[in-house]
Amino acid sequence: MSKVPKMSKVPKMPLPTMLTLCFVALGIAAASFWDWEVVVALDFGILLLCGLDYTMTLKGGNIEAERVCPPHFSSDIEYDIEIVLRNTGPADRKVQVRDQTPKEWEPAPVLKAVVPGRSSLSLDYRLTPFQRGEYGFGDLFLRVEGPLGLMLTPIRLRAAREVKVYPRLQPLRYADLATYRRVAYKWGLRTTKWRGEGREFESLREYVEGDDPRKIHWKATARLDRPIVQQYQTEKNQIVMILLDVGRLMSAESEGKTKLDHALEAAVHLAHTALSGGDQAGILAFADRVISFIPPRGTPEQLQLILEGTISLRPALVEPQYEQALLWFRSQVRRRSLVVIYTDLLDEVASENLLAAVSLLRPLHLPLCVAIRESEWDELLARPPSKVQGVYERAVLQELLRQRSKALGGLVQKGALVMDLPPSKLSIGTMERYLEVKRRGLL
Repeated sequence: MSKVPKMSKVPKMPLPTMLTLCFVALGIAAASFWDWEVVVALDFGILLLCGLDYTMTLKGGNIEAERVCPPHFSSDIEYDIEIVLRNTGPADRKVQVRDQTPKEWEPAPVLKAVVPGRSSLSLDYRLTPFQRGEYGFGDLFLRVEGPLGLMLTPIRLRAAREVKVYPRLQPLRYADLATYRRVAYKWGLRTTKWRGEGREFESLREYVEGDDPRKIHWKATARLDRPIVQQYQTEKNQIVMILLDVGRLMSAESEGKTKLDHALEAAVHLAHTALSGGDQAGILAFADRVISFIPPRGTPEQLQLILEGTISLRPALVEPQYEQALLWFRSQVRRRSLVVIYTDLLDEVASENLLAAVSLLRPLHLPLCVAIRESEWDELLARPPSKVQGVYERAVLQELLRQRSKALGGLVQKGALVMDLPPSKLSIGTMERYLEVKRRGLL
């Protein structure tokens, strides 16, 4: 949590309270019964009291305020925003305060409190950012009630600051404990070493029934006079490059977010997994041109660089130029990599550019094409049609899925790995495929 810097005060014209308005209304009503001299005297008295109340407010000490909030937010998570009020005067002060939240977010409520003399008080409200990006809080607006309760002194405290909202890195859920143990070390939750079908030597141990005889270490076996086998672990310091299509099709919404937002969340999960396992991760975003490129590295700050570099990405209403992007990528990354392409496909004809471009990666790189399927499609297929229109919609969708499957088959023929996943399975699906690639030593 961080605090805003010291804020300067911007004074405004005072406002009457409800009590003052009641006195004025009483004076207007009294004009029907009393002489005008009495009414003028009454109004003059109210004016003097209001002036006295305002003067006492100004001389009664300052009311200071500051906003306490994190510099970074995660989307779809509720946060507490704290407003700290300080009263430097000796008397208690009634204060109304309202924060100016980013215009894209829900407005903050009006908070009311009595701040004790020479003391401080904390108020808070809750908000939930729903979209990643860069946003700005505005100033703090206060109204301080005078000691007589007649005037409100508006105060504007400069408190503008920029904040960033990143994709949510939520824990992934697994079907059983064995699956969790198999992948948890990648998330830094366990220190278990990955032993399996990798090609990097890890250690020696005694042979047990069921071990592959091809892994027997014959020199160690002869020296110790008992069977010894070699254990292997998956190779580290390999490269995982994530390519994000930010073209027209990625602007479609599913499960309340654009496909690009779902792809970014999955990309951040995958990058976190790769970096935690000792590999390098990088990212490239493209549409009709290369928009953003973060070279692959395995440093501790790489995940933060990826978050910063993708925070402002928005879908562009243009067709993606796969060939141009992959040629540019191939010129920048010359070492063998797992290239994960988050995109979408409609049919074989519309996906010809991707089919032609994927062959540019082979045989140096291993492409993994991840198509993001609308979850609503599965719901439509599972629901029996009740009207004629539903029958037509179902028939059109089945034809679309047939052509989509054919396009994915074309990618397999080009030597790519393919996945067709709904948003809810995007993160866990790509992470499991990455681990499978590591386990099988395909890199």
